[in-house]
Amino acid sequence: MSPRQRWWLSKIFILLFFLITPPILIYANGYRFNWHSWKLERTGLLEIKSEPSNASVNINELKAWWGKPKKIVTPVKLKSLRPGNYNVSLSLPNYYEWHKTLSVWPAQTTIVKDIRLFKESKPQLLATLTPSTTLTSATLDNHQLNLATKNLTTTTISALIDQEKLAKNWLDTTSIKLACPLPNGKIAFSNQFELWLANPDEAKTELLGRFSQPITQLICLPNTSNYLIFGQDSGWKIIEVNNDQPHLMWEIAHTDHLGAGSLDKKANTLYFYAQIGSTTGLFSLEL
Repeated sequence: MSPRQRWWLSKIFILLFFLITPPILIYANGYRFNWHSWKLERTGLLEIKSEPSNASVNINELKAWWGKPKKIVTPVKLKSLRPGNYNVSLSLPNYYEWHKTLSVWPAQTTIVKDIRLFKESKPQLLATLTPSTTLTSATLDNHQLNLATKNLTTTTISALIDQEKLAKNWLDTTSIKLACPLPNGKIAFSNQFELWLANPDEAKTELLGRFSQPITQLICLPNTSNYLIFGQDSGWKIIEVNNDQPHLMWEIAHTDHLGAGSLDKKANTLYFYAQIGSTTGLFSLEL
């Protein structure tokens, strides 16, 4: 190789170094070029966890971006996402689907970890009651289960909030029919046709939903502050109380008449008295 060729070769290597190094450094520092807006953007990270895990994650926006669909399951960390909104859905066989629009911000991590997927199960009859039995006070001594006394999660609002905090007159307790405490210190309560969330520390309330039927049962799950179970005469529903968006809700059981209900200690099974069709009795429902 002649000296002139070596000189040109060295210049080419120097030129390639200055051409290739900046894009690599930009990429390594979390920047991507948005071909739609012709702008250089700092990317973000999306972390999703669910209980149970191994739920399939579907994000339509990623299919076009990555060129082909990829199987993603929880728990997952998606790096180098362009800022914006992503329509995310989680699915697992025999479970209700979870879906929400999640926002990714530049140089930030969006963490969604308090997701519980609930089973698509049917009520199982444990024992039959006579038609004359009052569902609100039914007892079955042979099953050692009296839901009228075992449902300890539901009590009066004045017993759940310190009287000094109530003295600020931010909450009208006279219209409250049902209440139960969440693990994070907030209180869920119902005034018959409305479901609310109270924050005693900030003296604030948030409306979760209005309904055409009275709410007759209200149960807070002991192991999560993100979900509530409430009952109407037509059946049981679960509502997600995260206030970032409209609250997700699932109808988990249909009844003709609903009585008292209670959870087991692990919050995996709901026991309740009800009339379903022509059968009146004690039922169980896997969650």
